[in-house]
Amino acid sequence: MVRQPKYHAIYQLVVALWLGLSILSVVVAGVSWIRLSHTMAAVRRWNAVGPQLDEILQTMLDSETGVRGFLITGNTNYLEPYNRAQSEYEHEFDNFATMTAGNPVMLKAVVNLRAQSEMLADYNRQVVGARMQKFDSARALIETGRGKQIMDEIRAQVSVLEQIYYSQKTNDQDRLNAQFFVAILTSLAAGIFGVVAGIIAFWLAYVTKKKEAREMDLVDAMAQAERSSREKSAFLANMSHEIRTPMNAILGFSELLQGELMDAKHQKYIQSIRTSASSLLQLINDILDMSKIEAGVLELHPEPMDSWEICDFIQTLFSEAALKKNIGFKCQLASDLPRSVLMDRVRLRQIMVNLVGNAIKFTDRGSVEVRVYSQNQGVAGRVALSIEVLDTGVGIPKEKRDAIFKPFVQAGVHREKEIQGTGLGLSIVKRLTEIMGGTVTVTSTLGEGSLFSLRFPNVPISLRVPATSKIAAEGKVDFNRLRPATLLVTDDNEANRQYIAGIFKMSHHRLIFCSNGEEAIVRAREIIPDIVLLDVRMPGLDGRQTLAEIRKIPGMELVPAIAVTGSAHQDNFFSGYVRKPFSPRELFDQLAEFLPRHGAGEAGHLEPLLPADTAIDPVPGELLSQLRQLLADPWPALCNSMAVNETKTFACRLEILAEQWHCKPLTAYAGKLRHDAETYAVNDLEKHLGEFAALLEMFAQNKEKSLTDENKGPDAPPSDADGSTRVPHLETRNAHNES
Repeated sequence: MVRQPKYHAIYQLVVALWLGLSILSVVVAGVSWIRLSHTMAAVRRWNAVGPQLDEILQTMLDSETGVRGFLITGNTNYLEPYNRAQSEYEHEFDNFATMTAGNPVMLKAVVNLRAQSEMLADYNRQVVGARMQKFDSARALIETGRGKQIMDEIRAQVSVLEQIYYSQKTNDQDRLNAQFFVAILTSLAAGIFGVVAGIIAFWLAYVTKKKEAREMDLVDAMAQAERSSREKSAFLANMSHEIRTPMNAILGFSELLQGELMDAKHQKYIQSIRTSASSLLQLINDILDMSKIEAGVLELHPEPMDSWEICDFIQTLFSEAALKKNIGFKCQLASDLPRSVLMDRVRLRQIMVNLVGNAIKFTDRGSVEVRVYSQNQGVAGRVALSIEVLDTGVGIPKEKRDAIFKPFVQAGVHREKEIQGTGLGLSIVKRLTEIMGGTVTVTSTLGEGSLFSLRFPNVPISLRVPATSKIAAEGKVDFNRLRPATLLVTDDNEANRQYIAGIFKMSHHRLIFCSNGEEAIVRAREIIPDIVLLDVRMPGLDGRQTLAEIRKIPGMELVPAIAVTGSAHQDNFFSGYVRKPFSPRELFDQLAEFLPRHGAGEAGHLEPLLPADTAIDPVPGELLSQLRQLLADPWPALCNSMAVNETKTFACRLEILAEQWHCKPLTAYAGKLRHDAETYAVNDLEKHLGEFAALLEMFAQNKEKSLTDENKGPDAPPSDADGSTRVPHLETRNAHNES
């Protein structure tokens, strides 16, 4: 990090000070002028108070003069000023009250003056009325002295108003002069500060321009580094796919050769090839994973995971390696560990492979121990999962304990062993653990061993118990254990097509090979295959585009499609997923998801649900169409979520359809689903939900057989007396297969 010179801090402080003072002076000047403006407005209002008071007094005087003239002469013409005053009093006093509203003392005096003027007006009305009738009556009223008393009070009140007016006017004028002086002074100060700030700004602009030039160079360098990083990530992702394609052939053909070569020397050569290729593949995986983590695009796929499988997995994977080194190896599970939790099984395995692999690599005596236990978090349905890997190996120096989690950094205490690795393993462990919401810590004593501790707080407990997923045993896979099927295989790489052909050699399956998407669409329309294997990245139409077109072919809407790709991203657009390089076992396991076992006693029928002697009438085409819609949605989501309420709703829909079309087998199946959901029989619910597709296949075959019998006419084989057929052992469609 580049350190700024000391004078940078000084001029930044000076600039901040001058900028603050300039802003303050401008604000003060603005406030001063605003106050001056308000004062001037107040002075203008008070200047109007005097004339208004004079106008009221003049109106009173004119009124008194007119009344006096009428009293003396009796001539009503003299009453004209009096009458005019009566109509003007209210308006003039309202204006006067508005002008003096800001001064409570003067407003009170105005109110008193108005009351007295109204008393005078009332008195004058009495005098005028009396004079019109009889002069002596008017003289008697005047001699009471009431009029003189009222006028004296009015003169006194007017005197009070004049004193208040002149006092307020003098104060406002003094305040106006003071504020005018302050406004001029603050404006002058603001101007001076502005000039000084301008000089400083000019100097700063010069300094900043030079600094910006340096920063632009740094920005350009950073942008170049980011571009290089993005290009590196894209390059690694592309190279990963490109490398996995030939690696698929190397590993695949070497596995096929290992089963055919009998010479011990040749077996050794093949094993060396497979070992080296596996090491290269692991290196590719580590680099690609680190690239994804750094780019922030690594995705997690939580799923129900058997907690006890953790030990099964690592014991299967590392027991032989520990035995060869003559060190102890064991895994301990806590008795209160939940059976099933919701985690990303693949990423957790990756973490364990790196930790346990390192422990065995750097342990030459003693033992390696793995402990798995959980703690209650106080939140229903969640636990804190802890995993510890303890070894008695070489240990890690104290100064290296933080550095070992950085990419390409190794402890440096056992060089001949470290040369065998990339230095990415522990870095990937730390990053993956953090992405999964956990933490990893290490304690170690040099020469005595190390303890790596993983902790994942708030891990959800899964109500769905997954099938145990142990590592598949090595050895030859017999694809004849799966029912004969027609497979449409599309891959633009000739070596991959040959490898798949070698896998299915001597099997009873029929394989149709295509080299591009356009050819696959044509062949799919011709043969209607049972399974489609598609390479995702192909020139022209890629795997997704090809599958979208195949789905438009009548009869291919629900045919399983397995993606064969070098990408680590699983696309939900496909029914299944096989990642290059893949082994025959991995392909077998994926195909077994869609093809029933071949032979007696295998799964693949609905005997437990529908006895073999159950009579089934041909299913109407409209009912079959509606059931297929349910098979597309929501059946797949129900199989994944095992949601009880949604399953009840699904069973209810089936019961309605069964009653509408009088389909007894569908009624029995829907009732079984409802019973499983209501009794929370999770295992039975999962099993019977999975049989829905097979039930539809049985209906479709029965429908097809019924149509065939109708086409054959009277020579067709006889059916039951009621015209129905018996339930066969259910297998998926096989009309187009050839062995």
